[in-house]
Amino acid sequence: MMSTTQTPRALYLQGPGAPIFAVLHRPAGQPRQTSVLLCPPFGWEDMCSYRIRREWAEHLAGAGHTTLRIDLPGSGDSPGSPRDLGQLDAWTQAADTAARWLARAESGTRVAAIGIGLGGLVSCRAALSGAPIEELVLWSVPSRGRALLRELRTFSAFEVANVLEAGESAPSVEPADDGTIVTNGYLLGAETAVELERLDLGAVDTSAATTRRALLLGRDGLKVDKGLPGALERAGVEVTVADGPGYGAMMVEPQDARAPTAVFALVSSWLEQAQAQSQGPIAPSSAGAHLAADLAPAQEPCERDEVLLECSGARLRERPLVIDGPGGRLFGVLSEPLGDRRELTAVLLNAGPQRRIGPNRMWVEIARRWAASGVPTLRLDAAGIGDADGDATVLGQVTAFYRPVYVEQARLALETLAERGLPQRFVLLGLCSGAYWAAQAAVADRRVAAVIMLNPRTLVFDEWRHTLRRARRLRGRMLLPSTWRKVLTGEIKLAKHLETGRTLVGRSSSGPRGAQTGQQAIEDLFDTLRDRDQRALLMFTGKEVLRRELSRNGVLDRIDRWPNLELALLGTSADTHTLTPIWLQRQVHGLVDEALDGELKRLPGA
Repeated sequence: MMSTTQTPRALYLQGPGAPIFAVLHRPAGQPRQTSVLLCPPFGWEDMCSYRIRREWAEHLAGAGHTTLRIDLPGSGDSPGSPRDLGQLDAWTQAADTAARWLARAESGTRVAAIGIGLGGLVSCRAALSGAPIEELVLWSVPSRGRALLRELRTFSAFEVANVLEAGESAPSVEPADDGTIVTNGYLLGAETAVELERLDLGAVDTSAATTRRALLLGRDGLKVDKGLPGALERAGVEVTVADGPGYGAMMVEPQDARAPTAVFALVSSWLEQAQAQSQGPIAPSSAGAHLAADLAPAQEPCERDEVLLECSGARLRERPLVIDGPGGRLFGVLSEPLGDRRELTAVLLNAGPQRRIGPNRMWVEIARRWAASGVPTLRLDAAGIGDADGDATVLGQVTAFYRPVYVEQARLALETLAERGLPQRFVLLGLCSGAYWAAQAAVADRRVAAVIMLNPRTLVFDEWRHTLRRARRLRGRMLLPSTWRKVLTGEIKLAKHLETGRTLVGRSSSGPRGAQTGQQAIEDLFDTLRDRDQRALLMFTGKEVLRRELSRNGVLDRIDRWPNLELALLGTSADTHTLTPIWLQRQVHGLVDEALDGELKRLPGA
């Protein structure tokens, strides 16, 4: 019978290398003999599949397997930067540390590692080098790092953000030939790319390997890398190869990602086989004694509730923060200065369905930089996002992001921070729906001194205007030749889209007349912020729909009516809603830092 699970616990693991952020899922009853380590893929795939991996960990814990999810150094909530040197060794050491801690924390149980993409490369390298990983599940994992790099470079070349209109040019801050790879906004340092280019799992010294079994999964019909089984079999590993359906459905926009339940069941069944074939647990003290010479020596890993960091020459600490709300637990990570503290607190809200690290991990960088300047900063997960409780499937409907409950959760975060003794003068920052939550929370709570709104789709939501937008988008698509090519080839079901169009037309025709309704509501919101002397930064990049509407209705021409409001128009005509180009990320970092600096100058006695 399936056991229930305990409440997940966030912690930091410290071994011989850099500390790593982790989330532990324990079964409520007696745990099984095999614990599981989940190692993430890189960048955008990490973001897309984060909630699914959380669900997978809960599934495994429900079946009795203690499960640990980690963020690799320089990614997610772990310390470090993607530009750090020696990343491949740091990642490998992190997998070793996590496996070693898991084996010790669960009284010497066996450890099985599940690695996806980059996480599979890293966990396999760690296992073959002597990490206490007895079983491996590798999903969409190449035998050589160059194959992963080739895929990342291919995706980078086709990014929509890099497609400009005739005559446009994007400012470049990176030398074209420095070796840095940026894929959908996520950066892989030049030295790390070189390290991955040289990585060949078949050439790893396996003299210390203790891995007994491996399950290799393809990807939606694509076969397993032909070099991977041989690399493992030469190390004496018993290899099983199977298909991995559902990979593509897991790696789409986070609100649309779906759990690969067939793979969940397959992996659970494969782990069950080990129970019957058990030869007893590995002794943690003997495993990993012969790690590769270029890795740090083994030492007993320990867990911590917080981590100490240094940023811009200042010391700060980060720790998980759980907020109990009426609909379940919200989750966040709080960055706090260890030196002088300013009388200001910042809260960074989710960018739509993306977890608390923000698009391209920008919220992590902002939170640490602001904490280094003396401002405690919380990056928050709202319901159904990241590690917060709630039903993530409802977020497949765009309207779900604009429910009043999300504004209430933002205000609950302010109240919680105030109760913990943090300054009760707040700055709120959000992108997309997070910008909407920030604006509405500012109107509802006078303690918000400044609000930073990045690429909001709307600032005042109503169902009719949303339906009208959808109808216009559908009409525009129906006029494109590419749409009709897809109709003729069967990629698009015309009848279904005609029915959708009829429904949208019906809804829009029954709504209020004129565009002034939404425009007036937004102007009223701006008036409220102005009359209360609440500062605001409104930023648009690319062809944002709200920017077009405000321009068409003349609101942007009357921006001087709100001296408290700064309007920033950045980027090019390309779709950069989530700020994918590195040069644009740097512009936005500078812009929000200026907004914070302006607010710091308004503090009493500044």
